Amino acid sequence: MIFTHIYDTSSLLACSLTCRSWYIAAVPYLHHTLATQVYFGHGDEKRWWPDSFQSIHKLGLFPLVKKFQVPGFDEGLAGPRTFSPTQFDRRILRQFLSLVNVRELGIDYLDIPSFMPEIQQYFGHFAPIVRSLALREPKGSRRQIIFFIGLFQHLEDLKLLYKWVDFQEEPADDLTLVPSFVPPLRGRLTMTCFTRVGILEDMIDLFGGIRFRYMDLFSVHGMRLLLDVCADTLETLRFYPNDPRGELLSLRGLKILANDFTVESYPQDFDLSRNKSLRTLEVTARDATLYKVSNLTYTLSTIASPVFTEVIIFYRDYDIWGVYDPQPGAPPTFLWLTPSHNMDAVELYRIQFRVFQEMQKTRPFKLVLCADVWHYLVDHAVGELERALVVEKAEGGFGELFSDPLVTYSPRRSRHAPREPWGHIVTARGYAMSQAPL
Repeated sequence: MIFTHIYDTSSLLACSLTCRSWYIAAVPYLHHTLATQVYFGHGDEKRWWPDSFQSIHKLGLFPLVKKFQVPGFDEGLAGPRTFSPTQFDRRILRQFLSLVNVRELGIDYLDIPSFMPEIQQYFGHFAPIVRSLALREPKGSRRQIIFFIGLFQHLEDLKLLYKWVDFQEEPADDLTLVPSFVPPLRGRLTMTCFTRVGILEDMIDLFGGIRFRYMDLFSVHGMRLLLDVCADTLETLRFYPNDPRGELLSLRGLKILANDFTVESYPQDFDLSRNKSLRTLEVTARDATLYKVSNLTYTLSTIASPVFTEVIIFYRDYDIWGVYDPQPGAPPTFLWLTPSHNMDAVELYRIQFRVFQEMQKTRPFKLVLCADVWHYLVDHAVGELERALVVEKAEGGFGELFSDPLVTYSPRRSRHAPREPWGHIVTARGYAMSQAPL
């Protein structure tokens, strides 16, 4: 039970060196996650995989890997921008095929057309095992992308991540390309800066619908389609991406899309009246601006689900420091959790809470304030929130809410997690390399 709560590599490694029984207990967690990149060779076009990747194969540790990631390169760094068959030779492919127990697969810049038609040769061994798939900026036509998703017969969770909004002309497609399987797709869907609505339409058509229970959506063109097709299954809706490393994502060109609570948003994109199984709505504290509060008000007014129980507001560590009053000796003010330390911002927060108050008159629900912070900031962040709540309640900032907001936290992985030298593999449960994490 102790090992299930250890996440950093150094602690797991120390435990594995204690004795034989501790080694047996620690090593599955130590090698749970494997993240590696493919690099250019020295002075030529040949790509190479780190020696540690091959060493782990020789030690027979690949069957312990449950989460495998191939991160891409940050802009400005030398290296391949696509993941294609050119990264493989016979030896590397044989080692790659030894990853037989991977449940979570993530690949940056996957060049699907380059693997066709022998794509089963490279990814077929993942088909019966993978439950979660994360693709960052995959390359290919919409049918090719859907065909790749359809390789995994038990797939539950799907991530399609893009860095910026870009309406591009769809490449020529092969309409005879039919997925091998119909995955259940009933877990979590995460999308950022997504504009390729044709992929969603073909996915719904070829898979006979999709049934996601959780959605993390940020600047997604076609959100209305997603909400409607999952009307009977959606339980949790989050209007921002869940970044697993807790860092602000680099997302550009967002203002033209509909579901970022922006001034360009259309009210119908936030209509939740058809989602009868919705239980939770999650937003960020920074949604307290004039037009975002207006859209939030409309969204809450449309909720008709009889099982709706809570609204979660996330405060992240890059704005949690504003929880205190900058003037010495003044009490903490809950409403100043964003950098806008002015009375206009305070009033907007109070408008936001008046919206929650009006909603509670017609439908009781729980308001949860979540400090989404690094684990070593939990005590400070939660303590500051609780003290600030006392002040705001005394000043009437929450109006007549039926119950006090619940304060909790969502721990992130340590910012100080050990990193391997450049060009090596990082192994540890739940931890990925710094470049383009999935």
